[in-house]
Amino acid sequence: MRAILGTLIAFLVLAAIPFASAQTTVDSYWTGSGFMSTSFVAGDDAHSYFETKGTVIMGEFHGKDYDDNPCNYKVDTVSSFVKASVNNGYMKFENTRDDSYTPMYGNAGQYTYSFIGTDGTGEMMFGTRTNYAEMSNCQYGWGKTYGWTTNGVNFEATGNNYLIDHVLTDSSGDGAQVTAYGSGSAQVKVMGEKSGGKNSYFNMGRLPVCGDGCAWDNKYAKFSGSGTGTFEVHAWADTQLKVGGCGNLPCSMTIPGDGTDNSAQYHLKVLYAGTWSYSDFGVSGN
Repeated sequence: MRAILGTLIAFLVLAAIPFASAQTTVDSYWTGSGFMSTSFVAGDDAHSYFETKGTVIMGEFHGKDYDDNPCNYKVDTVSSFVKASVNNGYMKFENTRDDSYTPMYGNAGQYTYSFIGTDGTGEMMFGTRTNYAEMSNCQYGWGKTYGWTTNGVNFEATGNNYLIDHVLTDSSGDGAQVTAYGSGSAQVKVMGEKSGGKNSYFNMGRLPVCGDGCAWDNKYAKFSGSGTGTFEVHAWADTQLKVGGCGNLPCSMTIPGDGTDNSAQYHLKVLYAGTWSYSDFGVSGN
């Protein structure tokens, strides 16, 4: 990707100073060209980082430490959200859960990574929330509050050369990755993700359709692309993987492991020319 030079026209950060029993927020807005980044560290509970660079960059970041200490577990609820666009550049968004009530919910360390790079246009809309129990990336509420991308998804790009990459892992490093790259356009929608628990699970887009606000809108993890492109889904775990068939449908595939590191693996790679879509690429494991 070509080096991109420019000057950031506007960059605003509003931060409240933390104090006991009060919410702490960071809100950033930008529009212009060039490079910008923003970080949010919520004590020892969670942290996030976003950066972008391009000939045109626009967006907003919102981070909140609720300072709520629910159940007196000494782990606050924390949320981070980005809605952004870029022309001829890239965007990267990382989130890490740093604390957990370990006697009931195992170790912290859950992580999500999102990237879009393109010589055309790209859009990102993604939010995450952590607490004493897990990381929950439930997109419906964020979309209702801030709006979706142009095509109502989480990640989309157009261009002669584009890359979309999204990763979710648990505390032991098991997880899943969805990647799309090529020439033309691509859209990725992941309504709901969760990672955490004493058994160290991750779930990218296989959450229940009914009764779970993390996944109920438009149901499944979806991909659509046009032009010439490659779509990949990779997952790795120690005990088992379940692929597709989320919600009230049976799993389309269960892949067993023997308990050793990454003994269960799933790798999908599709090359297409024209228009192609995949309506249920969700995967979960532990």
